[in-house]
Amino acid sequence: MYCLAPCLCGRRRRISTEPIPGGKMKSVRKNAVEGLFYPSDPASLKRNIASFLGASEKETTTPAKLIITPHAGYSYSGKVAGTVYAEISPQKFKHVMLLGPSHRHYFQGIAESVEDEWESPFGNVEIAHLNDKNITRSATYHKKEHCLEVQIPFIKYLNPYAKVSPLLLSGDRSQAESLARQLIVFDTDETLWVISSDFNHTGPDFNHSPEKVGYESGQTMDQEAIRLITIGDIDGFSAFLKQTHSTICGALPILVAMYLAQLMGRQNFVFKTYDCSGVQTGDVNSVGYAALYC
Repeated sequence: MYCLAPCLCGRRRRISTEPIPGGKMKSVRKNAVEGLFYPSDPASLKRNIASFLGASEKETTTPAKLIITPHAGYSYSGKVAGTVYAEISPQKFKHVMLLGPSHRHYFQGIAESVEDEWESPFGNVEIAHLNDKNITRSATYHKKEHCLEVQIPFIKYLNPYAKVSPLLLSGDRSQAESLARQLIVFDTDETLWVISSDFNHTGPDFNHSPEKVGYESGQTMDQEAIRLITIGDIDGFSAFLKQTHSTICGALPILVAMYLAQLMGRQNFVFKTYDCSGVQTGDVNSVGYAALYC
């Protein structure tokens, strides 16, 4: 694996975390899926997350810098998410770059939240705006999107004081490298990168049949996707996505994360665990959930 980091030396951007002048009231994004994807009661939510984290042993002595984690309802994917959140150091990160796919709106590039804070059952999370003229700010794109929101309780539980930059990515996957170069300037030693993505959605409800593209099941498709991610084969992963018409919803954020790992000079992603809704429920329609860290 080659390192692209020398191209970016000295190009760190300042993130705005200053208080709002003049005593202006802070704007708050309201939760869209609280009580549906995760408990709205703080005590129940705390028990959930504690059990998810407690069910997994930490594999590495070096805290993860980037993680890939699912964003389904906690009853389906919370345990998988807990295994990879267990690989980070809560005390080390003060800022979270939170990347996920836009499920409801299509655009090209990156969209950050306009709000000053995001609501959570554990208390509001302060938003760190990136102040980049090439990054769109949109309340509409974020208003009903679930993929970033479901990560907030984990982040708030692990580090109540961390600031978060919630970013939705959308558009052509060919822009992944340029997006990674655009975002790497916001990285610091105290930054954690959380990549929110479910894996293949298969079955009649998703109009996607693995058998038609040469795989026995959604699980076998996901195994190949995970293999390519863990060997750092960006071109191979891109080809896989195109050839299989993959329904990995966070494919673009994952590609960006693979480029980020290279730009940071880090090792490839390590696979932690996998599950899917079809195995849990016996339903022919299934969504894959994978946990990886770097």
